[in-house]
Amino acid sequence: MADVNKSIRVNVKGLQQILRALGDKYVIRVGIMGSKSTRKNGKSGLTNAEIGFINEFGAQTKNIPPRSFLGMPLRLYLSDFLKGKKAFSKKAVEQAVKDGKLLQLAKLAGATAEEVIQKAFETSGFGQWQGNSEYTKRKKKSDKPLIDTGELRRSITSEVKKR
Repeated sequence: MADVNKSIRVNVKGLQQILRALGDKYVIRVGIMGSKSTRKNGKSGLTNAEIGFINEFGAQTKNIPPRSFLGMPLRLYLSDFLKGKKAFSKKAVEQAVKDGKLLQLAKLAGATAEEVIQKAFETSGFGQWQGNSEYTKRKKKSDKPLIDTGELRRSITSEVKKR
């Protein structure tokens, strides 16, 4: 099986101020972690982390194209989502630093990253994912890529840890 202990690092323009504010204090992780990795409906015998890895990077031997639901959406859209929240304005970030509320800011950033990923599922990767094959459409009775039982989508979470 594929090595699912991979990390996708996202360096998004416009987040420098937030990253500076978080400094060396916190790290935000977003993805399929801990108990969310397991599946209730294990027909394939794969975990959510394994299914996520296959879909994120594709599997040529199984004719599964890459459909990035983590890296691409975060890289392209996280900055815009954060800019749309008052808590991430320059003044609000400066106030959070002054008040020692970096943990709350980091948790909100993680929740916002989850929001971006969920939007990717709703929009077929913001319109960038390759559609399902005819075989897959018949098998799933759906033409929505990456949505079957909903377990993968529900497995996305975030956590904030001290460095």
